[in-house]
Amino acid sequence: MSHDAAVLEQLPPEKLLDTSNYRVITPAITMMGEVETVEQYLEYERAHRNRGGIIRRLTERRDAIYEERGETLPVDVEIATENPDEPPVQIHIESNAQTQTETETESESRASDISPSPSANVLALVHEHGPTGVPGSPEPPAWDEL
Repeated sequence: MSHDAAVLEQLPPEKLLDTSNYRVITPAITMMGEVETVEQYLEYERAHRNRGGIIRRLTERRDAIYEERGETLPVDVEIATENPDEPPVQIHIESNAQTQTETETESESRASDISPSPSANVLALVHEHGPTGVPGSPEPPAWDEL
C-alpha cells in the first residue's frame, strides 16, 4: 500500500474532497489501488459533502479493484424481524476469492461434460423436419388474427 500511503499523505480525504474541482479529484481516485484507501475517502465524502458523482466514482473504483483482484464484493444484507419494534438483523458477507475460483472451476468442469455439438440423432431429426418444425405443430397466427 506504499503508493496509496503517498496519496493519503499528500491528499488526505479532507484536503482532496473539500475541493469542488473535479479535475483534481477524478485522477486522484484513479490512482488509488487499495480498497481500504477508497473506503476512507468514500466514508469522508458521505459524511461531509455527499456528492453523488464523487460517491459514484469512488464506488466504481472500489469495484474495479475487487474485479482486478478476482474477488467478489462484500455485501451487507438486512433481514427484517417479525417484531416491528426490533431493529433488522444485519449480516455482512465478506468477499472470498478462493470460493469464487472454486465455483468457476466447478462450473467449467460441468460445462466440459456437455457436448460442444449436437449428436447425429438430433441433426437427423432437424434435417428430417426441416425449417418448418415438427409435423402437427400449430401454425403461427396470421397477422390479421393478432
